[in-house]
Amino acid sequence: MLSNPKQENDYNMIKKIDWGKELWHLLFFGCIGFTIWPLIIYYLGQSMQVDYFVNLPLRTWAEQKVYGPLSYFNFRSLISLIILFFPLLSSLAIRSLLKFTRR
Repeated sequence: MLSNPKQENDYNMIKKIDWGKELWHLLFFGCIGFTIWPLIIYYLGQSMQVDYFVNLPLRTWAEQKVYGPLSYFNFRSLISLIILFFPLLSSLAIRSLLKFTRR
């Protein structure tokens, strides 16, 4: 069926992906990024006495700084998306590094 050994190896690699595991990984770190991560940033900033977070109420942080810019697309919304997807992106980077070093 597949004559090229490289093509056959790629086909076997596609079959070995556990899509359920990948979906749970995406959902887990996506949920952490959109719910817990902004709170971690806010409360760590307050506990470290960062003036920006000490003088900023949690509601303002959530409504105007993190989730508010998502209603329109500009530079602030891009920064907000980077903050929200940081746990997912960092876990993907760590998984990629581990996979690359195990070869």
